[in-house]
Amino acid sequence: MLPSNGKTWKSAFFLTLGFIMGILYVVCIFAVVNFSANSALFQNEAGLNTNTTCTFEYYEALLDELSGERYAVLRVVDFIRLYRNNSLPLDKVIVILRHDVDFSPIHAYKMSALELSHGIRSTYYIRTRGPYNILEKRFYHWMKNISNAGFEIGLHYETLYYSDYNFTEAEKLLEFDLDFLRRIVPVHTVCAHGNAPKQKHVNYEVFTRNPVLYSNLEIEGEAYLTIFQILKELERSGKIRAYAYLSDTYRRDIDWIGCLKNASRGSVIYLLIHPDNWKMQSNF
Repeated sequence: MLPSNGKTWKSAFFLTLGFIMGILYVVCIFAVVNFSANSALFQNEAGLNTNTTCTFEYYEALLDELSGERYAVLRVVDFIRLYRNNSLPLDKVIVILRHDVDFSPIHAYKMSALELSHGIRSTYYIRTRGPYNILEKRFYHWMKNISNAGFEIGLHYETLYYSDYNFTEAEKLLEFDLDFLRRIVPVHTVCAHGNAPKQKHVNYEVFTRNPVLYSNLEIEGEAYLTIFQILKELERSGKIRAYAYLSDTYRRDIDWIGCLKNASRGSVIYLLIHPDNWKMQSNF
């Protein structure tokens, strides 16, 4: 029953309204705090710290080390082929050298030139849906030139993300992107790109859900799935002493050279280096 007194009714109304607004205020404050916490977590995950080793001066010293007799530096496709032919150089420290060109090819030009001067060949994974244009004249000729010089060019695919996680559509996009890149250079292996810290599906799930894709698309392997499957098999069979995966993702500070020097012959070191993460020297 409503109070008969008008003032009493109004007081009750405003008291109730104030109570509801108070609850909404608390909820909003909680949401803002929670969002801030998640934002801070994302920044931590993204690793916004400055890296002291990711410089081209350090990379040249790293290549000097890799030029030593104890190392066998392989492209991704080399490692896969040698494993399948049972001819891996197990008397060496095997180093798989891979680069993901995520945002800008400028540093990739410099990095490949340094590798070429040291007699080292590596794998560069290229995005066809990224922020750069692979048909731009300099980029186009760089890919053709290093491919002709013995480097491997692979597709850094992200088709699950761009198909809104529709697997059927993702497979079609993957075939399209492969054909597009193969019109410029040969492509033997592919590598999934990570579009966000948290995704509904990882891009390489197109292969885990449909392994026939490898043969359908004439792909010899995937830089994550195939390589780690081989490494685990080699370790399980006792053919290698150990393996390590070193990545500069989120600009982690790594003692790259120290890790290589401490590796024993008969082990495998898998290096992932993003050219974008490495600083140019003023005199380079």
